[in-house]
Amino acid sequence: MTREELYRSIYTHDTIYLPPHEQATAALEVSLGCSWHKCTFCDFAKDTFCIHPLERIEHDLQILARLRPDDTRLFFLGENAFFLSADQIFQIMELVGKYMPKVREYGMYSRIDDILRKTEEELACLAKKGVQALHIGVESGSDSILEARKKGVTSAQILEALQRLDRVGIDYYLTVIPGLGGRSFSQMHAIETARLLNKVHPRNIWCLKLKLWEDTPLYREAKAGNFEEMTPEEILREERLLLENLTVTDCLFEDTTVLDQFTIQGMLMGQKKELLNAMDYLLGGKNRDVLS
Repeated sequence: MTREELYRSIYTHDTIYLPPHEQATAALEVSLGCSWHKCTFCDFAKDTFCIHPLERIEHDLQILARLRPDDTRLFFLGENAFFLSADQIFQIMELVGKYMPKVREYGMYSRIDDILRKTEEELACLAKKGVQALHIGVESGSDSILEARKKGVTSAQILEALQRLDRVGIDYYLTVIPGLGGRSFSQMHAIETARLLNKVHPRNIWCLKLKLWEDTPLYREAKAGNFEEMTPEEILREERLLLENLTVTDCLFEDTTVLDQFTIQGMLMGQKKELLNAMDYLLGGKNRDVLS
C-alpha cells in the first residue's frame, strides 16, 4: 500500500479536523462522533458516537507508527475524545509507548463534562502521563445562551472544569462563537463571556463567528423568526466588546473569520491595543489586505 492508502485506512473520513495548533501533530482516531450531539448550532457532529475497540486502536497505531515513527506528540482524534475514562486513556497510552515510544505529549478535543467526570487525582495523573492540551468549545459564558443553544453545561461548570485544569497543569485552548446570542443578546454574550474567561488561564482564545448551517435547529429557529442573525459587522463589534473586557494574560487571541475574509491574532495582554485598533480599522470600512 502507498502512504496515502495507509493513511486512508486508519481514518473513518477523508478529511481530518485538527485544531490550528495541532496541524503538525500525528493523529490517532480513538472515537467517532460527539457524546452530546444536542447543540442547536452544530453541523459538525454527524456520526453516531462510539469509542473504537482497543483492538482497532492498536491496529491503527501500528500503521501510524510506520508513517510517523519520530513524532513526539500525538492527538487523540474524536469530536470529544476526552470522554474516554482515565483508565481507557491510560490503556491507549500504554500501546503508544509500545509502538511510538518517542511520544511524550498528547492533545485531544474535550467537552466540559468530560473533565468534570474525572477526579482531580485522575486529571493530575493524566497530566503527569503527558496529556498536555485539551481543545474545548466554551462558546459562551452566558447561562441563558448556553441553555438556549442546548450546550449541556452551565457557566459555573465551565469555570469549575477549567480551574481544575489550571490546578493540575493541563493547558486548554478555548473556542468562543461571536454571534451565538443573536442580535438581542449580543452585549450580554460578550460581557458574560469575558467575565468567565477572566477567571481562568487559557493558552488560546479562538473566536469563530456563528455560521447558520441549514440542517441545524438554530437555522430553523432563524427561519421561523425566533433568532436574529447578526451581520458580520455587528459580530465584529460584539467581538470588540469581548476583547475590550478581557484581562487574561499569556494567551493568544485570534479570529480567522473576521468579516468573512480577515484574520486577526495577537497576544494578550501585550498586543490588546493593536488588536482593538485592527478591529476599529476594519470597522472603518476601508479597503485593505488581510491582517494577521
